[in-house]
Amino acid sequence: MPTSSEFKDFVLECLESCGTHYHFKAKKMFGEYCIYVWDSCEISSPKPIFLLCDETLFIKQHKELATILESAPKAPFYKGTKQEWHILDIDSISLLQEIIETIVPLLPEPKTKKPRKQ
Repeated sequence: MPTSSEFKDFVLECLESCGTHYHFKAKKMFGEYCIYVWDSCEISSPKPIFLLCDETLFIKQHKELATILESAPKAPFYKGTKQEWHILDIDSISLLQEIIETIVPLLPEPKTKKPRKQ
């Protein structure tokens, strides 16, 4: 079941209400959504942080999040992938805030795309 636009909007509202200075936006990707974050205090490019698939919020397993998410369930974000990601509880604003403040400063800058040859 693909993620609905209403659920995507709800997740973005929850992320924005975490009380951090970060902003979030979602882009449709393969029928689901990738959620990007950027720092409102700096001029920076949006960085991918979450995947929203089948009405579920996923974050990649990072060693910096191991203790924070030790009891969080893990699952592949789509059928057929071998890599498992953490499933996040959207209703836990304090957990989302801790995750965001921990991982966003560590995310690499997105790679710039090379122009296509014509």
